[in-house]
Amino acid sequence: MGLSTVHFEKLFVHARNITPYLDGNLVEHESSCLNHDLSTKSIEFLYTQIANRHPEAGQAYWLTRTWDLLCWQPVFVSFIAIYTQKALPDVATILQKQQHCFISGFSFMDHEWTHASRSALIKTAGELLSQLFENYREAINQWGRIRPGFTNHLLADQLLSCLVRLQELRPSYSNGAILQQAKLWLDAFNLPHKHISSLIVDVATDRLKVVRTSCCLVYKCEGRPLCANCPRLESNKANAAIAVQQVAA
Repeated sequence: MGLSTVHFEKLFVHARNITPYLDGNLVEHESSCLNHDLSTKSIEFLYTQIANRHPEAGQAYWLTRTWDLLCWQPVFVSFIAIYTQKALPDVATILQKQQHCFISGFSFMDHEWTHASRSALIKTAGELLSQLFENYREAINQWGRIRPGFTNHLLADQLLSCLVRLQELRPSYSNGAILQQAKLWLDAFNLPHKHISSLIVDVATDRLKVVRTSCCLVYKCEGRPLCANCPRLESNKANAAIAVQQVAA
């Protein structure tokens, strides 16, 4: 078993421990998974399935849900690899499995990983994922319309949500350390530091939590409430007034 294979096996174990939906494996040949080379038709089919399942929610929700599903696994995989192995696979080549109205499960063809400092790996992850996500965005633009400003807000929320999850898994990371990591991740994607204001201190735990800047619009689906981290919640509007800069002081 080569070193790269060992890295992948460790990645898959860590991913499944976070959630069984992150079910990874190695493949010898590219299968009919959703990926950055043959994504246009698959992404449109996913969007259509979401629209058919929740016709009452509207186009904005269908597009938001589609984009979040496309990006959540590549972002999580990058975080897991960097913070558990201090190395990174070529996440731009990730293969993702579509299952009805969801994307769950991913694959890679075996290849050598990049080894570097965490700050350098975060920069590399930003470059690789930006390439992947731009391919997704171009694919959607062939049959719909999706603007970078829209996707950037969703991406920033995903990055910060992963950092909060990291603090849950690694309590040794202080609030200040997470804020420093947040700057590195935002810089890697050329996103403004103003998004850091989405991180606020939970008075009950003294840990950071995210109040999203973008609403996922799930409340537009029949019978679904606002999410706990939704910016539309009155409690989150009040909590957002807490100056997170005080944490780093």
